[in-house]
Amino acid sequence: MTSRVAELAHELRPLLFRLYYLVRRQAPRHSLTLTQGSVLSELIRGGPRRMSVLAELEGVRLPSMTDVVGRLERDGLVTRAHDPADGRAVLVTVTDEGKRFHDELIRGREEFLRERLTAVGPEDRAAIEAAIPALRRLLTPVTTEEEVASR
Repeated sequence: MTSRVAELAHELRPLLFRLYYLVRRQAPRHSLTLTQGSVLSELIRGGPRRMSVLAELEGVRLPSMTDVVGRLERDGLVTRAHDPADGRAVLVTVTDEGKRFHDELIRGREEFLRERLTAVGPEDRAAIEAAIPALRRLLTPVTTEEEVASR
């Protein structure tokens, strides 16, 4: 790894973390953990999911997912029921309140970003917009050394 790549990683990590932290704090009734928010988003995007699938998606063990879903259920954001296809499995579904909460959360976060983007100059907005494709590629896993070398 070149020293410039290492420097870039060193500069980028705290900036991304701080921006994420600031955006996340804009949430109304902010009381969700990262995992709870991720599970809620997954249920809204993908529909009802088995508890075991949610655990796998989040990279946690089933007992941990049971705790996560339990909290979301206590807050009225999801419901649990036996999977009609397999009565032994638990199916988690987002509630109407969960959808409303998620929409409110997203609106608050996007409004915060709109205010920040409006406050910077057009050159900075253009630079941020131009960086979006590259930032998206950072989310794509690199699987082989050959792929790394080709970049």
